[in-house]
Amino acid sequence: MAIKLILMLKRKPGMTPAAFREEYESGHSRLGLKLFGHLWQEYRRNYLGVTNNFVNAVEPGAGAQAPSGSPQVPEPPYDVITEIIFPNEAALQEMNRIASANAKILADDELRLFDREKCLVTVCESLEEDLRPYKRSPSP
Repeated sequence: MAIKLILMLKRKPGMTPAAFREEYESGHSRLGLKLFGHLWQEYRRNYLGVTNNFVNAVEPGAGAQAPSGSPQVPEPPYDVITEIIFPNEAALQEMNRIASANAKILADDELRLFDREKCLVTVCESLEEDLRPYKRSPSP
């Protein structure tokens, strides 16, 4: 049974979102692939864009901004949400073993990039909905 690991990651204070993304994509994610990529079934990084709360909603989309005079839209608590899917528990345990053997390399890389106290990791259960019954046929 596949296992999904979710990492909610926050950049170091003072680092811009663009600099964070560049460093994460060219450095940390490459390190992860080098050490663990052979164990992963899927690997994706979801960079957060404009963030809304349910009170001061802004229409989603590239470049969306809060209307003039509206309250400030909060900065997202994370910069990227990373998903890693393992084919089974054994692959996750092997990643943990390799991570322990490379703890200093990983920690040094994390220290230059992340606000480690604000970063979270969790194993999650995914439920997928069959959306076919909700699809509408194109009008003639």
